[in-house]
Amino acid sequence: MSIQRVTIQSDYTLEGILKENRKDAGVVICHPHSLYGGSMFNNVVDAMEQGFSTKGFTTLKFNFRGVGNSGGFFDEGNGEVNDLRAALKYLKQTINTNSYILLAGYSFGAWIASKAALVEEDIHGLFLVAYPFAFYDATHLQKFNKTMYLIGGTYDDIGPVHNLMEFYKAIQIKDKYLKIIPTTHFYNGKEDEIVTFIKETVALPS
Repeated sequence: MSIQRVTIQSDYTLEGILKENRKDAGVVICHPHSLYGGSMFNNVVDAMEQGFSTKGFTTLKFNFRGVGNSGGFFDEGNGEVNDLRAALKYLKQTINTNSYILLAGYSFGAWIASKAALVEEDIHGLFLVAYPFAFYDATHLQKFNKTMYLIGGTYDDIGPVHNLMEFYKAIQIKDKYLKIIPTTHFYNGKEDEIVTFIKETVALPS
């Protein structure tokens, strides 16, 4: 496995970290809210990166516009979707054509991933941790018909577990997976459970 800092060209220049692994599987990982200290250097982002790396995925995490050394300013989610799409394009140039690709995100990053998933037709699934139901609607995801992995916390007031359960029951897809962890929105000390969930549920097509 090789690890390298990379530069991604969106509307602004973004910084990212690419961990190259298998050439037939990749995931782009999105961090939590930019205005509340969110960045690619986050415990949940790191847990997802570790879990997917263990499964053989090439992983790409990056800083949205206005975060760290990424240029630009926070854009209420609109520009951030562009940033994710630019990161996805970068990933596709790194791995094989027709690879198995997932979009992953935590909190605000989960919302961004969910929005991008509806306009990027060649991704194969979503991996969403602590979707922020208290702030962002999720009805657009009723249109998503591919694999979905969901993680929620029992004491999460930003992604209330009852909203997560209602959403999980309502989505009409065959391949859906749910993990409820006894934690708040921040998953401190629960990172290993995220890694284990990825190891146990995420599978590449044979």
